[in-house]
Amino acid sequence: MRLINNLRLKHQISLLILIALIMMILLQSMYSVLFNSLTRERAAKYAEGLMGQVALNVDTIAKSVERDSITISYSKYVQELLVSDNIIRNADLKDFVSEIFTNARSSNQNIYSIVLLNNKDRQISDSLHYNNDILKSLGKMYNFQSSEFKKAVFSSIVRDSSDAFYYYSYISPIFSSLDMTGGYSKIGSCIFLLDTRELEKLVNTAELTNNSLFLILDSENRVIVSNKGLKAGDFYEEIFWQEGISSTVKDEILYEGQKSIVQYKKIESTDWKVISVIPIAELTSDMKPIVSFGIWLGIIMIVLLTVIGSGFIYNTTRPVMLIVRFLSQIGERNIKQRLRISSKNEVGIIATNINQMLDKVEAMTSKIVEDQTSLYEAKLSKKQAELSALQSQINPHFLYNTLNCLSNIGLAYNVMEVVSISSAMSRIFRYSIKGEDMVSIKDEMSCIKDYLLIMDIRYNGKFETVIHIEESILENKTLKMVLQPIVENAMYHGLEMKNGEGRLLIQGFISESGYLQMDIEDNGVGMNEEQLSELLKSIRDDENMELFGTDKQSIGLGNINKRIKLQFGPEYGLDIVSEAFVGTKVTIRLPVIEP
Repeated sequence: MRLINNLRLKHQISLLILIALIMMILLQSMYSVLFNSLTRERAAKYAEGLMGQVALNVDTIAKSVERDSITISYSKYVQELLVSDNIIRNADLKDFVSEIFTNARSSNQNIYSIVLLNNKDRQISDSLHYNNDILKSLGKMYNFQSSEFKKAVFSSIVRDSSDAFYYYSYISPIFSSLDMTGGYSKIGSCIFLLDTRELEKLVNTAELTNNSLFLILDSENRVIVSNKGLKAGDFYEEIFWQEGISSTVKDEILYEGQKSIVQYKKIESTDWKVISVIPIAELTSDMKPIVSFGIWLGIIMIVLLTVIGSGFIYNTTRPVMLIVRFLSQIGERNIKQRLRISSKNEVGIIATNINQMLDKVEAMTSKIVEDQTSLYEAKLSKKQAELSALQSQINPHFLYNTLNCLSNIGLAYNVMEVVSISSAMSRIFRYSIKGEDMVSIKDEMSCIKDYLLIMDIRYNGKFETVIHIEESILENKTLKMVLQPIVENAMYHGLEMKNGEGRLLIQGFISESGYLQMDIEDNGVGMNEEQLSELLKSIRDDENMELFGTDKQSIGLGNINKRIKLQFGPEYGLDIVSEAFVGTKVTIRLPVIEP
């Protein structure tokens, strides 16, 4: 932060605009990334929802088939038909069973054919939709006639050679419910041949992007149905191997030359998988105009910010730099020269205030010269001459410090701080050149508050100021400009060199001895005994005042002490108490002069 504060105002504003540009670019980049991420996330959730819906529908089909299988397998007619060897009775039973088959197919469109097999390989089927090749293939795959086959399964898909369609089956063992011994021996198997075309409807109605892939795989990872016409019966690994892609399920793969999001959901009832493959480019294709609009808008804003910022830097810093150069060279130029800035904004107000200040300084200087000439010509008394000389010494000293402060602030802060400082300085100088030598405590404190305002801006709130003045003494009279130099000394010689937060306490009251007492106390660096002794000696030793001409602290305090004593008498003046690294307290004893 200190490095930034030391930069020129133009460079600070340029840095601010650069930071704003970088932040705008970062925000634009984040906007694009987050927008794409959000779109992908929503599309993925949508695909997940579709897969969940398809899985739910398949699960519903599976459960309905299971219920129909149980209903048929444990029908008394089916149970009797599977174990009966009576040809005449079996003929009657077949009519009943055929009717049961017809009802099952009519109530469940997914059932293509139903076959019953007893332990002696006798087949009972609906003669409309039966292919013995499928039954043989299923027998080889699951050996359902074995006594070890005791748990129902959904089979992998099988191809019907007669119509080239693929089907899947539900195979369940049938146990006897007529066995009075309670043995529930296996008496046969029930096989439901199920049509995949109903599953194709579920997949094809899934609303995905144009080139998305949506498919259902069986337990052996073979394609049952897909929305892209992938060949049923092909293995999942083979499909993706042909594209040069691993069969491992990933969040993101390269499919048909496009980066794609892959998701899958397992159907527990059938041990199948529902898989979706969505190209990432298609997820955001509908939103590209909005993204492009946002990018162009960002570019236009960056260009406008750059152009406007450059104009702002020029229009703001140029008059400020003119003021700074003028103030830094004011001591080398004719004091009659003035700032010429046409702006009517805050910078123009600063220039006007500085010109007014210089007018008053010039008037004050002329008045001092005239007064000194008059004093010498009239050969006034020694005390009056000393008083005028000492008072005239204070104002230039304060002018030097204040103008130096304004120059530093102009380099380090923006326009509003300069306006505040200039206004405070105008009030201080206006107060300092007022004709009256005697002013109220209230007016003197107003001058101090203006000075503290300048210091607060300069040191960026480093110091805490506490003021306790009894209301009863505010209208009492004192010499003008006796308190401000002491406060200034506390700032420059005490608090400025202190590390950490400083504290300045100003108190005013009537002492027990009847004096009007003002205490100005700081917790700055303080002085050791030797420094304090040398300072007190320089202040009290009238004859050696000129020896301390390079010590601004001793001159300022010495002038004030001598002015008070010359004006009010030797019993009044300054007392100083100080301790190194603890702080300094200056006590001013003044007579009680009521208005």
